[in-house]
Amino acid sequence: MDSLVVTYGYLGFFILSIFGNMSLFLPVPYVLTIYAFGHQLDPILLGLSCGLGAAIGEFSAYFIGRGGRHFLEKKYGKRLDSAKLLIQRYGAFGLFLFAATPLPDDLLFIVLGLIKFDLKKALLACFLGKWLMCTIIAFGGKFSFRLVLRLFHETGLLGAVVGLIILALVIVAMLKLDWTRFLPSK
Repeated sequence: MDSLVVTYGYLGFFILSIFGNMSLFLPVPYVLTIYAFGHQLDPILLGLSCGLGAAIGEFSAYFIGRGGRHFLEKKYGKRLDSAKLLIQRYGAFGLFLFAATPLPDDLLFIVLGLIKFDLKKALLACFLGKWLMCTIIAFGGKFSFRLVLRLFHETGLLGAVVGLIILALVIVAMLKLDWTRFLPSK
């Protein structure tokens, strides 16, 4: 594992993050690698390289939406333009929120491409969100990776069971969380 860091470094994580976010075609669990290598690399630089790569990778979905507009333009062009006016109000903030959390941002990018949402705004909001998420994950790895490794190594099957229970509790908590509370009121 150490040789991967030495050989590919931040550029390797940048490329991995691009492919990891082209999830419509090739899902790659890049987040796990960010966590795992957060204890060896500078978390801020790792978050920066992975955030930029992730933002670039997400735009595969944006361009699918942009290409799909061609097929929908005649019949639904006016409706798509109306949707664009509605989305422009909170689009960049919503995109940042989706990019910084585990919310399904691929679908949002397809819609943004369909309505021809401003590419620069979308890229900036996505980059900032992915950078924040990747940096937090890298810091998580920096401060807990060795402990987690030791826990699983020393406790064996018991550690794995406890880890799965904790994972299940985190997932349930995430699903029970009312995400609308974080949206601005109308």
